[in-house]
Amino acid sequence: MSSPARTTVLSVEDLVVTYGGRRDPLRAVDGVSLGVRRGETLGIIGESGSGKSTLAAAIAGLTPVTSGRIRIADADGAPVDVPATVGRSGRVQMIFQDPMLALSPSLPVWRSVAEPLAPRSLRVPGRFRARAVELLGRVGLGPELAERRPAQLSGGQRQRVTIARAVAASAPVVMCDEPVAALDISLQAGVLRLLDEMRAEHDLTYLFISHDMTSIARLADQVGVMYLGRLVEVGPVRAVLGEPRHPYTQALISAVPSVARAGRAGERTLLSGEIPDARRPPSGCRFRTRCPFAQPLCAREAPVLSAAGTDSTDSTDSTDSTGEHRTACHFWPRIRDDRAASTAA
Repeated sequence: MSSPARTTVLSVEDLVVTYGGRRDPLRAVDGVSLGVRRGETLGIIGESGSGKSTLAAAIAGLTPVTSGRIRIADADGAPVDVPATVGRSGRVQMIFQDPMLALSPSLPVWRSVAEPLAPRSLRVPGRFRARAVELLGRVGLGPELAERRPAQLSGGQRQRVTIARAVAASAPVVMCDEPVAALDISLQAGVLRLLDEMRAEHDLTYLFISHDMTSIARLADQVGVMYLGRLVEVGPVRAVLGEPRHPYTQALISAVPSVARAGRAGERTLLSGEIPDARRPPSGCRFRTRCPFAQPLCAREAPVLSAAGTDSTDSTDSTDSTGEHRTACHFWPRIRDDRAASTAA
C-alpha cells in the first residue's frame, strides 16, 4: 500500500456526462467525485451500464463533460484544471480493452510505443527506436518483434505493447479500461502482474475500470462501486471487498465465489431485475428498485457517500485522499447489524 502522505494526482469533483438532447437526456455519469494518489490504483467496478467506462472516457478526454471539475497534478504536485472538452488526453494515457484501438495497424509496433516521445512529429524519428525496443523488452517482448505490425502479434503481446506505450508517455495518470477482459484466462494473470510491476517501477497512477472483481482485488489499493452513474461505495479495497456495506456491493461480491470466500461468510444478496433506464432513474436511491432492504425513505431521499451511514448531511461524494470507507445507503449500519445477528443465530 502507498503512503498516506503521497499527493493526489487525479481529482474529480461532481462530474456529469450527459448524452442526448434536452428532452430525453441520459446522465451516464451523474455527480461523481473521486481522488487517486500518486503510485496508487483506484479500481472502479459495476455492472454493464453503470457508467464506469464513460467515466474513464470523460477523464481521458475522449468524450465531452457536461459539468464538473477534473484536476491532474503537474510535475510539482500542484493540481491543474483540465479543460472539459474532447482532446485533452495528453495527460492521461489509455490502455483499452482492445489494444487495436490504440495501435496503428500500418506501423511497426516500435513506432507506436515511441509516438509519445515525439508528440509533434508526423513520423516518429528513428533515433527513438532504441528506447522503444528497450521498453518492449521491459514488458517481455524481444527486439525481433519490434518491426512487426499489430496484426502479427497475439492479443497478449498487443496489450503488452500498449503498456510499454503508456510507460513511454510518462503521463500522470494511466487509464486501464477492462485491460484483460479480451484476453484468454491464461494470459490475464501475466498482464495484471506486468501492470503491477510497471506501477511499482515507474511510480504510475492507475484508474482501473473493470467488471472483474478478482482483477480489482489483485491490483487496486482503493475501489469505487458504481451504479447507474453514481458511486455507491468507496474505500480501501480490503475493506470494501472484505466488509461490503452497500447491498449492491454485497450482491456483486457474493456472485463471485473466490472473492466472497476472501471476505466474511454470510447470507448471499441476490439481485432481481435489470438495471433501470438511465434516462428515467428511480427517485431517491437509484438502487432501491432492486434492493431487498428498501424502505419508504429510500424513495424520498437520495443517500450520499458517508462513513457514518445514518447522517450524511456533512458528507461529500468523494474518495478524496483519506482512504475512508464510505457508503451511499441510509440503512447500512442496520443491515450490517441484522446480518451479524442472523449469522450468530
